Amino acid sequence: MRSFAEDALGSPVASASTQPGGFSPGVAARLAGADGSTAFVKACGTSLNPDSPRLHRAEIHALRHVPRTAPRPELLAAYDDGDWVAMLLEDVDGRHPGLPWTAPDVAATSASLTRVAAVAGDPALPTFREVAELLTGWDAVAADPDGVRPDLVRRLPEMLDLQARAQEVTVGDVLVHWDARSDNVLLRGGEAVLLDWAWACRGAGWLDTLLLAVDIVVQGGPDADHYLRASGPTAAADPGDLRAVVATMVGFWLDRARRPAPPGLPTIRRWQAHCADRAQEWLDRSVVLAG
Repeated sequence: MRSFAEDALGSPVASASTQPGGFSPGVAARLAGADGSTAFVKACGTSLNPDSPRLHRAEIHALRHVPRTAPRPELLAAYDDGDWVAMLLEDVDGRHPGLPWTAPDVAATSASLTRVAAVAGDPALPTFREVAELLTGWDAVAADPDGVRPDLVRRLPEMLDLQARAQEVTVGDVLVHWDARSDNVLLRGGEAVLLDWAWACRGAGWLDTLLLAVDIVVQGGPDADHYLRASGPTAAADPGDLRAVVATMVGFWLDRARRPAPPGLPTIRRWQAHCADRAQEWLDRSVVLAG
């Protein structure tokens, strides 16, 4: 990996600073070259996690088809030997949003997501249904409800209907980032730069704004209902469509939370259980999602 980074930088690496955060195993480090150049490197091999190299390949593909005008880092170079996959990215000098989310950080991130929603998705990108693993979570729960709260099992007919609606209403041709959590955002001079484009796809234009609202619910911050009303993409959307997607996300998280943790990701199941609980609570009390 070092020779790949140095060849791409055009300079020996003088220092490397590992960056914390996120769930993916592997290398995530800011590099400084001996000539003063900087970059960010991400790399992972199948021995650390069998799925992460696939996600790195998906991100490399996405960055080659997402317009440079989108709020994203530049892809400088890529490496793939069939086992290890790496990418060298523009080093974004910024900070992650504070947690709980603050109103200014939400506003900056929302502005970037609105910019993304104004971009037509490149046909080379997959559709939302092709990348979003969440669209069949309640099917898995219905087939085997073990480990799911009895009150939610009793609501399976409602949740399956909402999931079917989500499968229909998420179709679209707009560019969707679909991973705008706080750890995938860097704030730089009032602008939010979106990181980790592995899930980039084509779908409904309000999906990213809704996902940010869910992250606010999960991690704390301003009133999520007010955010949905105030943000253009979700303010114009049918509340029933928004409700359907949140319900579908709950089913996905419930199903995943009861599975063994994948290699290299020991904390992700506890996090998914937390997400399911918080999102379900919001689903049941939200005035906006109730229509």
